Amino acid sequence: MSGLPFLTEPGALLDAVSSSIKDITGRETKASTSGGTSDGRFIATMGTQVVELGPVNATIHQVNERVLAADLDVLTEIYYQTMIKLLA
Repeated sequence: MSGLPFLTEPGALLDAVSSSIKDITGRETKASTSGGTSDGRFIATMGTQVVELGPVNATIHQVNERVLAADLDVLTEIYYQTMIKLLA
């Protein structure tokens, strides 16, 4: 076991997440392994698609760590739209 990064190959999950982000925020995205490590590295080795998507983490692991409520609203809509696309 290691903290090695993982990168999901393009597929339905990545497409749904990317297009939902574009639809909701107008931003183009790209897959990246920047940031910290997570349990996603274990799931990715099973051959399934993994995407980590969360709020802006400018204060992560710092005193007064916080997230804006507005960021959570946007994230909720992205998750919802992603599920709609995957289940369509």
